[in-house]
Amino acid sequence: MSRGSLTAIVSYTIAILVVIVGFFLLDIEQIALNFWAFGFLLLSLVVSLLVTLALVTPKGNRDRIYYSTGLVSAIWLYELVVIISMFFTGWFAEHLFRFVFLQIAINAVFFIVAVVIVNVSAQVHDNKIKTYDDIQNGEHNRPKRGGI
Repeated sequence: MSRGSLTAIVSYTIAILVVIVGFFLLDIEQIALNFWAFGFLLLSLVVSLLVTLALVTPKGNRDRIYYSTGLVSAIWLYELVVIISMFFTGWFAEHLFRFVFLQIAINAVFFIVAVVIVNVSAQVHDNKIKTYDDIQNGEHNRPKRGGI
């Protein structure tokens, strides 16, 4: 196990434990809506942990800059949106299913963005490899037939 993986696991484990202890020790009303919010917050932390572990494993066919910065940005925005939505649980007091739908939509958007980032980084990597090979072969600066 790499040092980055171990750091990610320890960091997220501490965060998950703080959320669990905070939920049960703080004076939070024990209603269904708060339990759903608690569950989705834990789910978002676990998803972020898995994506972070995917980030620290070496990937040969991904462009490192787009892959790492894109996924790190997506993780931060995802966690920020989930945490902000926790502050507005009072708006959903009478509409529990709307809150659940909102959280499912947040997760779906994150997964779609993550898949797009992974695909774009692979495509950028392939284009860079092709350009590098063309430069090595001397074909990159040659004009096409009929060109100047």
